Amino acid sequence: MAHHTVEVVHASARSLEELFAELADHERLRRVFGVPVRRIRDGEGEPNGVGSVRRMGVGLLRLEETVTAIEPQRSIDYRITRGGGPVRNHRGRLEFASVGAGSRVTWTINYDSLPIVGAALQTVLARVIKRGLGRLA
Repeated sequence: MAHHTVEVVHASARSLEELFAELADHERLRRVFGVPVRRIRDGEGEPNGVGSVRRMGVGLLRLEETVTAIEPQRSIDYRITRGGGPVRNHRGRLEFASVGAGSRVTWTINYDSLPIVGAALQTVLARVIKRGLGRLA
């Protein structure tokens, strides 16, 4: 297994509060990934909070991610808890910041996978996330 990292930085004209709200809501992530995304378990204290689980994808490519930490308007941490195929030890983190009248999100994903599979996935994830975040502008 080899370790892989994907990092996408996206500047937005949206306020920090708007961008955070968009990316913290499991149901809205369909716009980013272009695949079905549905919250299947509410979090502690709020639907999209810590402990909430989202199911995304279709068929054999379906997986579940669980929110492990959240600081409103600052960060969201999650991990794959079911599915993921050849990916192991997947951890995702979104970090938010105000930039002038707009905002910025830095989306980082770390995971282990076979070298060739992991490198291909790294390229695909970066493209999908960049394209999806562009749709939120």
